[in-house]
This record gives sequence, C-alpha cells and structure tokens, in this order.
Amino acid sequence: MRLHRLGMLCCCLVVAILASTVDAVSQAKDSVQCIPCGRPQDNSFNVRLKGGRTDPGRQFVSIVRDTTYIAGELVQGCRVTYIENGKRKDTVVQTQHHDALVMGITLGKVPPLHVAVLPVREYQLDREPVVKTSFAEVSAFLGYAGDDESTESPEQIGINTFYYGGSILVAPFGQLLGDKLSLGIGASALMEGGRLRIPAYGHLRYTFTSTRIENSVQFVPSQCQFACAGQPVDTIQIDTAFKQRPGPDSVDPSAALIMKRIAVRDTLAPYVYLEGGLIFNGSFEGAGSEPSINPDEYGQYMAGAGVGIPIIPILHASLGYRFMRLNVRTPCENCDAVFQVNTNVVHSIMLRIALHFGW
Repeated sequence: MRLHRLGMLCCCLVVAILASTVDAVSQAKDSVQCIPCGRPQDNSFNVRLKGGRTDPGRQFVSIVRDTTYIAGELVQGCRVTYIENGKRKDTVVQTQHHDALVMGITLGKVPPLHVAVLPVREYQLDREPVVKTSFAEVSAFLGYAGDDESTESPEQIGINTFYYGGSILVAPFGQLLGDKLSLGIGASALMEGGRLRIPAYGHLRYTFTSTRIENSVQFVPSQCQFACAGQPVDTIQIDTAFKQRPGPDSVDPSAALIMKRIAVRDTLAPYVYLEGGLIFNGSFEGAGSEPSINPDEYGQYMAGAGVGIPIIPILHASLGYRFMRLNVRTPCENCDAVFQVNTNVVHSIMLRIALHFGW
C-alpha cells in the first residue's frame, strides 16, 4: 500500500514537470510577428526612412514595436524581421527614423499600400515597486526514522522505519522580516505506524536570493498595433495611476507605451529553514492522555531544520532533519484495566517535494 502511494506521488511530480516544460515550449513558439494593415496578398514590405536616410534595400516580413536605449535613455523603435540565407534575422530602427511601410510594390496590378509609422504616447507609473515575497506551498513528504525499538509496551509505539504525508504552508506576511526572511504557518497530515498525526507549526525561511529593480515596458493593446488609414481607432484605457510623459506632437493614437519599475527576484535561489510546533492526534487507538495513570507525561511537539532549492519556480525540493516527541496510550503490562502514556522520541530525515505559489 505504501509503495502504491509513493508511486502515485512520483507520477504527480512527473506530470507537474512535463506540464511546466510544455508551457515553456509553447511560450517560446509564441513569438510576435505581424504585417500591420496588410492585405491578403501582402506577405512582405519595404521600409521607407526619413531625414535623408537610405532606405534598406531588402524586403521585410514582420514589424513589431520595441524599445532600445540610446545614451541611457529609453527610445521607441520598431523591430523589423527579414530572411537571409533561409534564416530569420531582425534589427531595431528608431521610430523617429521611420517614415512608412510600403506594401505591394512588386504586384504590378494593385496600387502600393503605405502605412505610416509614428511613435506612440508614453505613460509612466511613479510608484516604488513591491518585492513579492509571500508564498504558499502544497507538499508531499517522506521521512525515515529507522527501525522501531520501543520496549515500554508489548504494543508497537514507535515509527516502523518510514512515515509519510502531506502538508500546506502559507507565508502571507510579505516583507515583514525583510526580502530574504519569510515567516509562515503550516499544518500536516502525517501517517506513522497506521496512526494519523496532525502537526501544526511555524516555519522560518531564509532565501539566498537577490532582488534588483528593472524598468518594465509594455505596448498596449499590443506590439503589433499600428493605425491603418481609413479604419477607426479604438480608445485606449490607461490606468489613472500612470502619468503621460512629454513627447512628440504627432503620435499614433492606436497604441500606447506604459512604463514602470518592477522588482525582479531570483526564483531559483536555495534556502534554509527552521520549523517547530505542536502535534495533534487523529482518531486511533491510544490517542490522547486519558484515561491513564500518568497523564502529566503527555506532550507532543516537533522541531526541524533543512535546506531546499527550487527545481523550477513552481516545484521545490527540500531535505531536512525532524525531531518529534510522540505519545501512545497503551494498557499497563502488569495491571488490570489500567492505561499508561508511553513516549516515543523520533530523530528522522525528511524529503519534501512542494508545489510553490508566490505572490
């Protein structure tokens, strides 16, 4: 039965890893490519520059809005893609140097289509970024405590080699203790020797991570948005927290550029943890302190420490030491209808695999 459950756990972990891999592959394939305002027959276009600059002597197959830095200043640009020797290549041209895209020159029968390329309005959020350090974890664990050597009673009171279970941990306090130290609370369902235990504990975690502040830019409604002659332009809704920056008088009203500072935190950083708390009983024979001749000796608690590392941002693994003091109430060996509280002190190692959700 235990092997069956362990196999199910392994299957779940494999599915989680495969799902993350598939998602990463799908995002890599989902690159933005577009020919704005293009007609069905327009598969490529020429780029016309202004200010006396020489127009590129090649056909392009895609254009998207982008940004670049010139002398430390953010400048709007357009990333144009072309094919050379069977391979896709691209380059960024400042938007202020663009005049228009010209499509259909080689068709002969259809007049060329000109699409003006203009910069868009810029909006900035002047608010300090928040470092997201809160998280929740759902985990499965397997512990090894050695053979049961209990001798206080004819009945087994110790853990027979392995214990296992699942837990939920929530650390909702953000940067209460800084951006590297997190405080959480958790609860587990732990099975040992056919008995259900319920540890409730506090969890203190120190993550060896770094946090840096970066500029985030986004074109709305998309990088592919350009105004097309003769077509209506939808109104763009910008959050009032963003303030418009000074810019050129002539802009493309179909899109906007929003900028803000964001806190980027390492997601694959190792960590160490400490945890401890009380252990409650499920329903099993011998749970609780009454009736017994020594109820004052009843007391269940745990403490532990370990190290962990993210395998991928959503999947963490940790290995640690756990101490537990457990009680089982059994009949007194040489008494009649009298029970006594027996104590089992457990030293164990524990492997935990967790699904990690940060916010």
